[in-house]
Amino acid sequence: MSGPYPIPTGSQINQFERHGHPGKYFEAFSVNNQTFEFTGSNFGYGAIMVGESSAAGSVIVSGGGSINLAHLTVGEIYDISPRAITVNAKTVYVFKRQQ
Repeated sequence: MSGPYPIPTGSQINQFERHGHPGKYFEAFSVNNQTFEFTGSNFGYGAIMVGESSAAGSVIVSGGGSINLAHLTVGEIYDISPRAITVNAKTVYVFKRQQ
Protein backbone atom coordinates (compact mmCIF):
# COMPACT_ATOMS: atom_id res chain seq x y z
CA MET A 1 0.00 0.00 0.00
CA SER A 2 1.39 3.39 -0.91
CA GLY A 3 0.40 6.88 0.02
CA PRO A 4 0.43 8.94 3.16
CA TYR A 5 0.88 7.08 6.39
CA PRO A 6 -1.12 8.96 9.01
CA ILE A 7 0.18 9.18 12.54
CA PRO A 8 -2.24 7.41 14.89
CA THR A 9 -4.39 9.65 17.06
CA GLY A 10 -2.78 10.30 20.44
CA SER A 11 0.74 9.69 19.14
CA GLN A 12 3.51 11.59 20.89
CA ILE A 13 5.46 12.11 17.64
CA ASN A 14 5.55 15.76 16.59
CA GLN A 15 6.78 17.42 13.38
CA PHE A 16 10.21 18.17 14.83
CA GLU A 17 10.80 14.55 15.86
CA ARG A 18 9.55 13.34 12.51
CA HIS A 19 11.29 15.79 10.15
CA GLY A 20 14.11 17.21 12.28
CA HIS A 21 14.72 20.67 13.68
CA PRO A 22 15.16 23.46 11.14
CA GLY A 23 17.82 26.05 11.83
CA LYS A 24 21.26 26.00 13.36
CA TYR A 25 20.19 25.83 17.02
CA PHE A 26 17.32 23.87 18.53
CA GLU A 27 17.48 24.50 22.27
CA ALA A 28 18.20 27.49 24.50
CA PHE A 29 19.23 27.70 28.14
CA SER A 30 19.75 30.77 30.31
CA VAL A 31 22.47 31.11 32.93
CA ASN A 32 21.92 33.80 35.57
CA ASN A 33 23.79 34.40 38.82
CA GLN A 34 25.46 30.98 38.87
CA THR A 35 28.20 28.74 37.51
CA PHE A 36 26.91 26.11 35.11
CA GLU A 37 28.86 23.22 33.55
CA PHE A 38 28.05 21.93 30.07
CA THR A 39 29.10 18.31 30.52
CA GLY A 40 27.17 15.07 30.82
CA SER A 41 23.50 15.54 29.92
CA ASN A 42 24.19 19.24 29.23
CA PHE A 43 26.66 18.42 26.44
CA GLY A 44 26.07 19.86 22.96
CA TYR A 45 25.73 23.59 23.58
CA GLY A 46 27.77 25.40 20.96
CA ALA A 47 26.90 29.10 21.01
CA ILE A 48 26.41 31.86 23.57
CA MET A 49 24.80 35.30 23.70
CA VAL A 50 25.14 37.88 26.46
CA GLY A 51 21.60 39.03 27.17
CA GLU A 52 22.24 42.09 29.35
CA SER A 53 24.80 44.84 29.49
CA SER A 54 27.28 44.92 32.37
CA ALA A 55 27.42 41.12 32.52
CA ALA A 56 30.29 40.02 34.75
CA GLY A 57 31.78 36.57 34.55
CA SER A 58 33.52 34.27 32.12
CA VAL A 59 33.10 31.41 29.69
CA ILE A 60 35.50 28.47 30.03
CA VAL A 61 35.90 27.16 26.48
CA SER A 62 35.74 23.37 25.98
CA GLY A 63 39.18 23.22 24.31
CA GLY A 64 40.83 25.43 26.91
CA GLY A 65 41.03 29.10 27.81
CA SER A 66 38.44 31.56 29.03
CA ILE A 67 36.62 34.63 27.73
CA ASN A 68 35.56 37.60 29.83
CA LEU A 69 31.81 38.18 29.30
CA ALA A 70 32.28 41.96 29.63
CA HIS A 71 34.25 41.88 26.36
CA LEU A 72 31.37 40.39 24.34
CA THR A 73 28.69 42.46 22.59
CA VAL A 74 25.16 42.17 24.02
CA GLY A 75 22.77 40.45 21.60
CA GLU A 76 25.46 38.94 19.37
CA ILE A 77 25.58 35.14 19.02
CA TYR A 78 29.08 33.72 19.33
CA ASP A 79 29.79 30.18 18.08
CA ILE A 80 31.76 29.16 21.15
CA SER A 81 31.75 25.71 22.73
CA PRO A 82 31.38 26.33 26.48
CA ARG A 83 32.61 23.93 29.13
CA ALA A 84 31.32 26.19 31.92
CA ILE A 85 29.86 29.66 32.33
CA THR A 86 30.04 31.82 35.44
CA VAL A 87 27.86 34.92 35.45
CA ASN A 88 26.81 37.28 38.25
CA ALA A 89 23.36 38.92 38.37
CA LYS A 90 22.93 39.06 34.58
CA THR A 91 21.72 36.59 31.94
CA VAL A 92 23.74 34.73 29.33
CA TYR A 93 21.89 32.55 26.80
CA VAL A 94 23.44 29.32 25.59
CA PHE A 95 22.23 27.51 22.46
CA LYS A 96 22.39 23.82 21.60
CA ARG A 97 23.58 23.23 18.03
CA GLN A 98 22.40 20.78 15.43
CA GLN A 99 24.96 17.98 15.03
